[in-house]
Amino acid sequence: MTEQNNDWSSEETFFARSWTHIFYFWKLRQIMLAKTVKTLLQKRQQDQSTRVVDLGCGPGTNIFDVYDVCAGFERVQWFGLDLNQRETAMAAQRSHFRVEERGMQGIHFMAGDIFKLPFADNSVDILISSEVVEHLPDPVPALAEMQRVLKPGGYAMVTTPNPRNLPEMLGYAMDKITGGAFKKFYWKGQDEVSAPPLSAEVGFGHVSVHPFPVWQAWLDKVELPVVKKVRGPMLFGSPFFDRQRFLVGIFIMLDPILDWLPFRFATTTNLGMLCQKPIIEEDV
Repeated sequence: MTEQNNDWSSEETFFARSWTHIFYFWKLRQIMLAKTVKTLLQKRQQDQSTRVVDLGCGPGTNIFDVYDVCAGFERVQWFGLDLNQRETAMAAQRSHFRVEERGMQGIHFMAGDIFKLPFADNSVDILISSEVVEHLPDPVPALAEMQRVLKPGGYAMVTTPNPRNLPEMLGYAMDKITGGAFKKFYWKGQDEVSAPPLSAEVGFGHVSVHPFPVWQAWLDKVELPVVKKVRGPMLFGSPFFDRQRFLVGIFIMLDPILDWLPFRFATTTNLGMLCQKPIIEEDV
């Protein structure tokens, strides 16, 4: 009997070729993250030195995309931090290539713990935490660490799955009605892997998926209130949506319109929360 390979991700290639998943990541990285950071950099004083840190950066995919959109800004220091030393080493190699071959500014990558950030109090201007906090059994201490290292008036852009996403809620209801058949049909074609379990080389799977009011209360508790909600993509890539190209094409064309509608946050797979550390009078 051959030993079963439990690491499905080593064989998985669907997400690399799924055009709906590519749209998902484009909206997440280019709109939710990069556009938000660019807006914040535009608001700063021209001679102000700014430190941007991506928490849970992995191989640097998000921070590279954000940097590319914001490359025209001067006096910006870019950092990426992750608990996985192998991925931060990979990110550092990618940064070195970009510096040597493309003449880009270097991004500093380091291994570190989100619960014990290697930054001094009040030392970071902008934090990015994208699809990270849902992997923490108790996210509140990590949120408190973000608040500690941010300068007064500094921002944290946090994204995390939205469990009150109407399309996904409808899908769960259909799966329940069909006794699990809809989920298998939905994922059919993903390299013959039906709904693989979420796992992580470092940390946990999705163990803290909560609706916005829960995150809002926690962020208020650590004195890092949400000052703006940012809508993400409506669709998460899947073989089902890749097969319905005409329908999904309509969804994608309508997506920018949904960004402006009153119920827009009920049609996003991700919660985007821009938080700001308050400025108290003695800090001014």
